[in-house]
Amino acid sequence: MMERFTRLDPAPEVKIDKEKYVKTLKLLALRVPKVRHPTKRAALFLERRTAAAAARFPLVPRSRLTRSNVAAPQAKCNVVMKALRSVALDLPRQRCIMPDPDDSDTRLFLLRESVKDRELPTVTPEQRETAGLSELAWTTHELRLEYDYFNADEILRQILPEGCEVPGSFETVGHIAHLNLRDELREFRHVIGRVLLDKNPRLRTVVNKIGTIESEFRVPTWELLAGDTSLETEVRQHGVTFKVDFGEVYWNSRLEAEHKRVIDSIKPGEILCDVMAGIGPFAVPAAKAGRRVYASDLNPQCTRYLRLNARANKVKNLVKCYNLDARAFIRALLRPGPGPKDVDDEPVPSKVSPKLDDKGKPVPRPPVRWAAAGADEDDGEPPAGATFDHVMMNLPASAIEFLDAFKGAFDRGVWGDRALPTVHCYTFKKAAETFDDVVRRGEGYLGGKIVDPKIREVRDVAPNKIMLCLSFAVTPEVAFAETGREGKRARTGA
Repeated sequence: MMERFTRLDPAPEVKIDKEKYVKTLKLLALRVPKVRHPTKRAALFLERRTAAAAARFPLVPRSRLTRSNVAAPQAKCNVVMKALRSVALDLPRQRCIMPDPDDSDTRLFLLRESVKDRELPTVTPEQRETAGLSELAWTTHELRLEYDYFNADEILRQILPEGCEVPGSFETVGHIAHLNLRDELREFRHVIGRVLLDKNPRLRTVVNKIGTIESEFRVPTWELLAGDTSLETEVRQHGVTFKVDFGEVYWNSRLEAEHKRVIDSIKPGEILCDVMAGIGPFAVPAAKAGRRVYASDLNPQCTRYLRLNARANKVKNLVKCYNLDARAFIRALLRPGPGPKDVDDEPVPSKVSPKLDDKGKPVPRPPVRWAAAGADEDDGEPPAGATFDHVMMNLPASAIEFLDAFKGAFDRGVWGDRALPTVHCYTFKKAAETFDDVVRRGEGYLGGKIVDPKIREVRDVAPNKIMLCLSFAVTPEVAFAETGREGKRARTGA
């Protein structure tokens, strides 16, 4: 069967000489006997227990009812560790107590590398007495820290030339780590990939972005640095599993909280129109919450994975998938027409209680004009005369330019008695711009006034670049505007 996902060319095999990255520490240590003794709390418990037993078995000698090591006996090494904590070995991922290789009846309590004086001048008399320091034997121990002990940053600092910046962070999508290495690190890229795989057991693939993004669908070009050649992976967000081909579609793991925020704002019975849907990070979770969704993306691979993800999460019946340009998709849904049948009598799964009027009776939902069920693989054409409550435009680089699709595109016969939809448009703001500048830019593309806009900062993309979400309700002046021949066609279908 032919694979339908991206595979990269294999990366050169890189072998790391792990013996080069061994560090040996010569440490002072104390030999602590493997004995346990009751604590004060244990002694009290023992006294009560034996008294109760004596009352229950009056003919049994009390000495036979007494047991050692009851009620949380405290190991001697724990007592020493608490008393001498200030001089104990303090290394990440390394315990200060370990088996004694020369004596099975004792353990070694390792001291810090900086401790050279066996008199331990920084330890107080009280701490010495508690630890029983005078009764413990001194020794030395060589602690061998091998390649597996050190993290990726520590290993790469030894591998890369002095002055090179170590790639300290990277983003992950499922089992894939993706980097954007600087030119100065290019000759070391496969070694960097190998180290990252060694130090991150959950990863199976490390890739690097090469060149600039020039593809129509804004998907970077990747080269394999190390690991599995497959770029198909799975991502899980808020209980929803997404399958992703990272070589063919766009995915941003940093927007998980934003996805949840928007989905939580969509009320029961409302319909979402996701015009730049990708593989479904908004559409599929919204459907899992019981909302109906029209979803489209220009990238045919996004549409394919959108269908796969809707089906895998058992919500394909609530997600209608299309492969259209955003502007064409919006206008196709807004064309005058009979529209799909009303299905407001169909139950909408939701944990949210219905709204009640002043008399305590449920407020009826507005008519829901929903697309008729199509074949699982083909939802046909977008239904003319459809209605929806929210429009998602998640393509920050250019989404704001598609706002012109709304002007004069609404049919009064369909929308005359309905609330017009709320648009959620993602865009970027430069440091020199204000929120008012962003609204004016949106109004320029929309061709009309944006009333009561709501702007939310989503995340910092770069030092002088912020991703925003501009939300506003389409006004009647924009929705039903006269736009000449083009607008006439949009309203009449001519």
